[in-house]
Amino acid sequence: MELIELQNIWGQYDKKLTDNTRLNKEILRRMLISKPEKRLNWIKINAGFNLILPIVLILLVLVPHIQFRSSIDFYIGLGLFTAFSLITYIWAIRYYLLICKIDFSEPTLAIKKEIAELEKYKIKITRIGYIFAPFAMIGIFIMAQIPFFSINSIVPFSLIILVMITSIYYTFKYSIYERFRKLNIEIKEIEELEKE
Repeated sequence: MELIELQNIWGQYDKKLTDNTRLNKEILRRMLISKPEKRLNWIKINAGFNLILPIVLILLVLVPHIQFRSSIDFYIGLGLFTAFSLITYIWAIRYYLLICKIDFSEPTLAIKKEIAELEKYKIKITRIGYIFAPFAMIGIFIMAQIPFFSINSIVPFSLIILVMITSIYYTFKYSIYERFRKLNIEIKEIEELEKE
């Protein structure tokens, strides 16, 4: 009789220990998930800001300073700038929607897959955006009737090129890769916890 009672008590303690271990893992998982969730929320805020900023800049800076005229060069410049702006804005909307799609209640493997897709998409649209940005700038210069090949335009063009090269370097070296690297490290911690 004592052996059976001891086995029952041992089984109850074993069950409690298993429940406590499972509960502790769940608490630790939630604590670990809070870090990448906060990081992703900042990425989402940044993406939302990038949806609002172009509209504000176009309305407050570009529209008041561009004189509309009925000439072919104005329409070519407007076409170049508008095409670039619309395409990059559509990409920014899709990027924001991809961020919103990530749900941390899903399994870690699904989260990793969605983050990898998000990173790949961000790198792709940033590269293409930088490739076609000069066409948008040319469009602005044509609309504003700023001469390309004059002594007065050498310094502004040099500064624009310098800023663009610096921006490309910073964006790819620190902004995108570093942000997603940290996010992936935090997700990997969660994955390792789940493997235990």
